[in-house]
Amino acid sequence: MKRYFIALWVCIICSISVSAQVGEAVVEFNKTKRTVKSMEVSDAPDVVEQAIKNKMLKLGYKAKTNKGWMEFKDVDDRSIAGERSDLYIKVERKSRKDKETSLVYFFASKPGNQATPVPFESNMLSEDGFYSNIVSYTVAERLERDIRAQEDITKKAQKKYDDLVKDQASLEKKIRDFQNDLEDNKKKQEAQVQEVESQRKILDQLLSKRNSQ
Repeated sequence: MKRYFIALWVCIICSISVSAQVGEAVVEFNKTKRTVKSMEVSDAPDVVEQAIKNKMLKLGYKAKTNKGWMEFKDVDDRSIAGERSDLYIKVERKSRKDKETSLVYFFASKPGNQATPVPFESNMLSEDGFYSNIVSYTVAERLERDIRAQEDITKKAQKKYDDLVKDQASLEKKIRDFQNDLEDNKKKQEAQVQEVESQRKILDQLLSKRNSQ
């Protein structure tokens, strides 16, 4: 079963990776049209964006948001870019109908050079670096979210079970109390039967006296 799960997970990752082909797109950045890298990732924008932020933070780079773009300043990591650079990334949903698919736009420029309409540095991003790992980052983030969600569901299920156990204990106590009350009632009935018989005899004696007069 474990091997089946692992194989299934690998297949899921591979199928997502195939759909995440990198291309180019023209977008507006700082009121300037520029050509950037683009790719489609099979998950919601908030998941993809958080996955990128988490990964970059682990590498020591914190995102600054500017008009929908994540800005990572002075990145010096050869697995991401071939030279020290500023990295810009934007994640948005593919369409209104397709909310679970994201479009990711990104480019790298020389530090401080983003404000001017410089040509896109096509050789700056590593071919087998950052963008080839976006999907794996997203899969990891989705898994963590699913784990957290399942943990919450499990906790709620456990709490419901614990509450039912408490309710059972309370009900059992009530049953014991009712059983005690029932036994007590039976004893009182037996005593009352004797009282009724005693009083009936007294009444019969009184009636007998009246009839004899």
